[in-house]
Amino acid sequence: LLHSAVQGAKSAGSPRIQVQGAKSAGSPRIQVHLANGWDWSGLDSFFSGVFIPGALSASDIDIVGVSFYPFYDAGATLAVLQSSLANLAGTLRKPIVVAETDWPVECPGVNLTEPSIPVSVAGQETWTGDIRDVLQGLPDGLGQGILYWEPGWVGSAALGSACEDNLLVTESGATRASINIFSQDM
Repeated sequence: LLHSAVQGAKSAGSPRIQVQGAKSAGSPRIQVHLANGWDWSGLDSFFSGVFIPGALSASDIDIVGVSFYPFYDAGATLAVLQSSLANLAGTLRKPIVVAETDWPVECPGVNLTEPSIPVSVAGQETWTGDIRDVLQGLPDGLGQGILYWEPGWVGSAALGSACEDNLLVTESGATRASINIFSQDM
């Protein structure tokens, strides 16, 4: 299935985004995205079983994307993410992105995995800054970036989350100061 997906993506044409360390322009960048980027056991299990000679190989993918949320599992800490991504970088030698993350500005009654980070706009900046630090600490520049989830949820900010509001914009769509996380490299 993944081999067919890779071949289908490659037949679709050239990419619009250039990723450092990926294949040359004219060939789409192939990303495999998994949940729970902090869970090295799960990542290792998946990648140990997915590459099948004659079907899919590590050379068929360019980027590894992982999700990392502070409210789905008590094990999803920044320290464990750092360890997991360092293992992943050492194993696959592929660029890595945190392809889904967010931090709440409202989250009553939910235990977050990093209680020292405030539930606030400033907390959003701290959370993404800490993830950026983890990625920048990966060997050989393999940490590539962060994709913040999900700007399209204005009006339903809690969709998919235990928290009431994780957005970089208000309910009316006005940007919060945390939108400035995108003005920094990565």
